[in-house]
Amino acid sequence: MFRKDYLLRMMEEMTEAIGKAFTLRQQRKHTEALSELDELLRRQFGMNLSLLNSLPAEDVIEMFRFRGVIEVDNLQQAARLIEEEAYIYGEKARVEGIDDQEKQDSEDEGLIRLMKSLHFYLYALNHGANPKLLDAPERVQSILEQTKEYELPARTEKQLALYQEQHGRYDLAENSWYRVLRVGEGQLVNYREDVKAFYERLSKLEDGQLEQGGLPRQEVEEGLAELIR
Repeated sequence: MFRKDYLLRMMEEMTEAIGKAFTLRQQRKHTEALSELDELLRRQFGMNLSLLNSLPAEDVIEMFRFRGVIEVDNLQQAARLIEEEAYIYGEKARVEGIDDQEKQDSEDEGLIRLMKSLHFYLYALNHGANPKLLDAPERVQSILEQTKEYELPARTEKQLALYQEQHGRYDLAENSWYRVLRVGEGQLVNYREDVKAFYERLSKLEDGQLEQGGLPRQEVEEGLAELIR
């Protein structure tokens, strides 16, 4: 009960802060809008936006570990703040009168933050976060639509593959895993064992489940054979 009340109180504060930030964004008071989000992040988690955006995603996730467990509902709230920050930068890029370089810089900053928020949403959902708390699945789909022209980092594409598998979309998961292999080629992390484990998990499912997920058994076997070759 205490934890539920705690989360509800945090959600109320977040809703209020994002509402204020949205109004300020509409008024093109971008600095004030960012300050509103930053203050909420400091108050709730003892962090700031600069810290969250300067650290690798994995390090930020570790900052939400408490007594050995990642507090994924808190993580998805941080994802929501970073998502809103991305929209502020996007709005800033559309302001008339700024030069092309400043416009490009704002667009880039917005895109980086949007992808980071996607990573946190996916990680949180893959590890048991409440999907109704922030309508995270809908937010994931929205961000994927906004970033479809860009290549996701391998670590984020991996979380997307796991997310698609978790929801029975095996064909989309397979597509993500092969993008992981392509993007991750030459990196220190070797994702081949992850992809192999994906096919091995699918091989244990019933034919009907595989068919429903868009990846018949024959394609699973062919995919694993191709990976081994």
